[in-house]
Amino acid sequence: MTASPSSRVPVWALAASGALALVLGVVASALAPLVVRLEGLAFLLAATGFIGEALVTAVRRRPGAWSGPMRAMVYPKLPAHPLLRQATLGARRARARLDAIDWIGDWAPGAVAAVGNLLVLASAIGYLRTPGWMDVPPPTWAAIALLTATIPLVFAQRLAAAHPPVHGAGIEVLVRVPLVTALVGGAASLFAAQGYLWANAALYTIGAILVLAAAESLLRAIAQCFLPLGPFAGRKNPALPWLPSLLRLGWPRPGRAARWLRDAYHIDLTRSWVLAFMARAALPVLLFVAALAWLSTAVTVLGVSERAVIERLGVPVDVVGPGIHAHWPWPVGRARRVERGVVHQLPIVFSARPGGRLLAELASAGAADAEAAMGAEAIPAATADRLWDGTHPGEASYLIASRSGDRDGFQIVNVDLRVVFRTADDAEGAMASVYGADDPASLIRATAGRLLVSHFSSSTLDQLLGENRAQFVGRFRDDLQARIGAMHAGIAVIDVIVEAIHPPSASAAAYHNVQAAGIRSDAMRFQSLARAYALRGSAAEDEARTVNQARAAASEKLGAAQATLATFQASTTSQRAGPDVFVFESWLTHVGAALNRAHLTIIDHRLDGEKATLDLRPVAGTGGTP
Repeated sequence: MTASPSSRVPVWALAASGALALVLGVVASALAPLVVRLEGLAFLLAATGFIGEALVTAVRRRPGAWSGPMRAMVYPKLPAHPLLRQATLGARRARARLDAIDWIGDWAPGAVAAVGNLLVLASAIGYLRTPGWMDVPPPTWAAIALLTATIPLVFAQRLAAAHPPVHGAGIEVLVRVPLVTALVGGAASLFAAQGYLWANAALYTIGAILVLAAAESLLRAIAQCFLPLGPFAGRKNPALPWLPSLLRLGWPRPGRAARWLRDAYHIDLTRSWVLAFMARAALPVLLFVAALAWLSTAVTVLGVSERAVIERLGVPVDVVGPGIHAHWPWPVGRARRVERGVVHQLPIVFSARPGGRLLAELASAGAADAEAAMGAEAIPAATADRLWDGTHPGEASYLIASRSGDRDGFQIVNVDLRVVFRTADDAEGAMASVYGADDPASLIRATAGRLLVSHFSSSTLDQLLGENRAQFVGRFRDDLQARIGAMHAGIAVIDVIVEAIHPPSASAAAYHNVQAAGIRSDAMRFQSLARAYALRGSAAEDEARTVNQARAAASEKLGAAQATLATFQASTTSQRAGPDVFVFESWLTHVGAALNRAHLTIIDHRLDGEKATLDLRPVAGTGGTP
């Protein structure tokens, strides 16, 4: 097998191209814009191919009888111990086997292809899965840099195309990936930088090209481990993918793929009778499939929750229920599907921007199923939050009338109101739902919003909070059904659910402060009453104690006075009966009483006054004078 002309490219040129692409890829991957990072991955893919091609080219230039360099080995004497001897012999055999492996020719190209393309594959998928990059406009300098880089890349691609291979892909496909990436990414970034964010979707195309090219090279590297390598002159670079060769202006030609399969894998498709038969039978089979597909438009299969309005030449002729139905094929006949018995719940809120999807619809989707499946100990979902101290996606704000003193004003009230509806059951309702309303949800939302504005404009906050909720729901449902019915939209309003009507969440703190002030005032009032009752009880206790003490003292004094009176009367009677005896007895009584309290010293009158000595010291053991 002869070597491809691309092998005549100097190895140093391939290695230098790989090193330059590697540096550019690392620098571009370190920058912030996503489109520049994808261009960096394209350069890394090219660097992997150039480095692998340099290794394979060096192997192709080996002579046919080439063998690896042999190293002269001097083995020392084997040790005497049997275990050490076996270990030494095993180490020598392993070293001999490793020395016999051609690492550069057999394993280096596959390893380079596997590592490089695996890195590109993982990085591309990771970059595209980054959230929010579709809504961020890239900087203008990124578009200018990428569009400017296409000029040297075109020159490099034409220079590489000057060395076409005899079989398989050439090195020019390695430049084609960065070229296409820079061209598409630069144009998309230029549009996105001017505010056309839809142009960012082109980065998915760039990512797909990188992923497919890296996946092909990675599979080639893996397959090389299980296929015979063959002679040196016929070695192939697994890092040269074939898919980027399709990135050209013009339709891909099957003959090119057939020649590539014949030259690369010795598969000749021109000798296959199966392909020849398929080529002859392709047109009849395509016509039969097209006719069958056209006839299949005459059959409509409806589920248990579906109906269909059958049209014939654009005129509705019938309404059919679930089952299999046959009618004229398109464009003569047509079946327009209509829901049958499907109940919808619509929150009455409005998007902040025209045509924007409502957050409340997203939050309410599947809320009933989530709440029904919620366990007793599970954390409730956000849709189950009914506290009005925070904003909820299903609430809308309305202005209501208010009066402060003699002045009129406005207040804001938040309403969480949901309308439960379905398509009308009768045939007229089904036709009306098909031709009467293009977007039933928007119609219900607009009509209900007008009704709420009309109702709230003539009500105050106290009236809304104190209104009978059941009467309001019934009156609102009837008015909503009457207005929608007048538009012939084929919508049946089943129920109106009012989750909450309350002031805005911004006033929750003030409302809580008012509640706290009321609670504190009640607590202070009860504490004052408790202190008053305590003081009154203490005063009553003091009053009773003072009265009782006064009564006791009065009784004692009255008893003492009565005793003194009785004594005085007895003394008077005794005085009358015997005055001398009474006086002498009284004198003895008083003297005896006085002597009991006095300290006496009795001296005999017969003692000599000059010789007698009185010892007035207290007698031991007594407190008095002897």
